[in-house]
Amino acid sequence: MFKSIHTLAIYVSDMERAKRFYTEILGFDVRADLCPTLCFLISKSGNINIYLEAGHKPNPVDMDDTHLSFFLETEKSAKETFDALKAAGVEILNDAPEEVGDGVFAFQFLDPDGNILEATGH
Repeated sequence: MFKSIHTLAIYVSDMERAKRFYTEILGFDVRADLCPTLCFLISKSGNINIYLEAGHKPNPVDMDDTHLSFFLETEKSAKETFDALKAAGVEILNDAPEEVGDGVFAFQFLDPDGNILEATGH
């Protein structure tokens, strides 16, 4: 039925804060800055597109009841990425990357609005 994910829509409360996080911390580039409440980002690889839409109030997220996870492959090992995000002050939801099988490790972290992102790597 579905072939791939083209663009992820992420609702944020503050566009400038969100753009700083996704560009300076996660390494995305601004593809199109359309207005104060709408911005398109693209990963360095060109494989991930993000649509940021501002003006939304953050909702409390409960990992047990509300969790939509996209596994984002890391350029470096999961441990190196985990350590880099932690050093940058990103709120990480795990004590360390957890093995999910076949030598693949995963961990979850929050963007400034509390959106849960999940990273995987070897």
